[in-house]
Amino acid sequence: MNKKSFIFILIFGLLNFFYPIYSYAYPSNAMVKVGIMDQKYTTTEKSEISVYSTSEMILTDLKTKEELGRIPPNTELKISRVNNKYELYYIEPLTEIEMGAELEDDFILSSPDGILGISNLIRGGKSAQYRGDFRIISVPDKSDKFYLINCLDVEDYLKGVVPSEMPVGFGLEALKSQAIAARVYSLTPRTKTVRAYDVVDSVASQVYYGYNRESDIANKAIDETHGLVALHNDEMIVAVFCSTAGGYTESYSNTFSDPTTQQFPSPERKYLISTPDLPEIKPLNNEEDAFNFYSTKPQSYDIQSPLYRWTKTWSKEELQKVLKSTLIVQSKTGFVEPKLLKSEDFGNLKRINVTKRGASGKIITMEIVTDKNTFTIGKELVIRRIFQKEGKALPSANVVFKYKKNNEIIKLSDNSNKTTADFDEIVAYGGGFGHGCGLSQFGAKYMAQTCKLPFDTILKHYYNGIELGTKPVEVGKNSVNISFFQPFEKAFLVIPKRNNIKLLTMNINGEDYCFNLGETTRSETDISKYIKTNDMNIITVYGFGESSHNKKHPVPEQKIKLYIKVIR
Repeated sequence: MNKKSFIFILIFGLLNFFYPIYSYAYPSNAMVKVGIMDQKYTTTEKSEISVYSTSEMILTDLKTKEELGRIPPNTELKISRVNNKYELYYIEPLTEIEMGAELEDDFILSSPDGILGISNLIRGGKSAQYRGDFRIISVPDKSDKFYLINCLDVEDYLKGVVPSEMPVGFGLEALKSQAIAARVYSLTPRTKTVRAYDVVDSVASQVYYGYNRESDIANKAIDETHGLVALHNDEMIVAVFCSTAGGYTESYSNTFSDPTTQQFPSPERKYLISTPDLPEIKPLNNEEDAFNFYSTKPQSYDIQSPLYRWTKTWSKEELQKVLKSTLIVQSKTGFVEPKLLKSEDFGNLKRINVTKRGASGKIITMEIVTDKNTFTIGKELVIRRIFQKEGKALPSANVVFKYKKNNEIIKLSDNSNKTTADFDEIVAYGGGFGHGCGLSQFGAKYMAQTCKLPFDTILKHYYNGIELGTKPVEVGKNSVNISFFQPFEKAFLVIPKRNNIKLLTMNINGEDYCFNLGETTRSETDISKYIKTNDMNIITVYGFGESSHNKKHPVPEQKIKLYIKVIR
């Protein structure tokens, strides 16, 4: 059938409608911007994409908020970028007329009554669909690239994260612990490499499969922890988590490099310290204790994980071939010294020396000794990616290497650094899956289902010294809204630094109250009797108004930071 090309009818008759604001039954605590990656999770940059909506889709200018037009339901809109301009085409399903236009500026696609989708993108085995809106934003200094960013309320975002990160069969309390960890991570991600968005939809941030992944029990876990985050010293933590810690978590400083300086070990985070599942387990920072722990299956919260314990075996020749390849790639990270640039410079493998382990037994630094060089390696992810088996990285760096000759474990002599070592296989005895720092998902499952422990106990095992509460907010001349679910009996209004403010007026669930903050610098006021337990609570903290109308002698604007702390 012949298709006539028309100038995009949406461009004509521009309407001065503002971008529609989604209405919630509660004030939004935060919005999250998610960079949607490609099918193989290699990049967020796109040159073309096709999107649609289950209801009418509204096209809005990002800067002016002017409505540019509307796309019919279930109509595929094709977007590409060429020479700093967007080209948009769609097939109107009733008339089968192809329509096209050019746009110079970034724009928003929203569907207040529907769900947005991306054609030919699969997430979690299903067609990719999303709540919220899509923002099409050009990539700086690239005339043919753009980002597709899903912008939505953090609570709606979590509905696509929690069941993607944790099997819903792990149970409500485990899912609640995951919901809080994921909520905090979305608000304070460990790294942020692109200013246009907060997180991506892959394991580089946390897995987000969107609307099609939602489940009733995960939504219940999110609703019953609504607005709650983990706090340490009045700030939100960096809530890293993993699949399986292996029975012993590792400290943050021994697991991650500093995202800004690349320092490794990185500065410590006191709430992320190495912790055994059982207190009688002593530190595993030597070869003997690490081997005894990871070559056996002692009782721990992670014991039900299929990767609680594992082994990998290479022949000497096989491992040499692997290392010649992976060391070249990982030399680019800056955590391999000296760098390996050519495979022929590797030489013949003599031995592997672990030079430092963390308390969990995780390798912090190690050496690969050959007859040509000694390569020093640091950082758990680099180590995992160097020791590949069948093209896959090691499940974790909680690993002990043993040498075998004729299928028997042997110990190399102390002078084997100088002579050719006589072994034919290397076996890695390991435990856990992932970086092993923070919340262990399989551990949370065991604590919830077998030990019958609540979500706050689970979180406090994996994040040392934390408290639960709402996201800290700053109140100045304008009012601030806070919404949260109260799962416990007690709630406190916490103001870390009062700044000489003595009175604070708040609306709690429809009623106004004025609180005397006392005389101390730090203020903690019990507001338990005004809060509904096992229910949603909505608080408006009234601002302090204009600081002064006297332009010659203005009074500095009054500001305080505050949050609601919840206690069992």
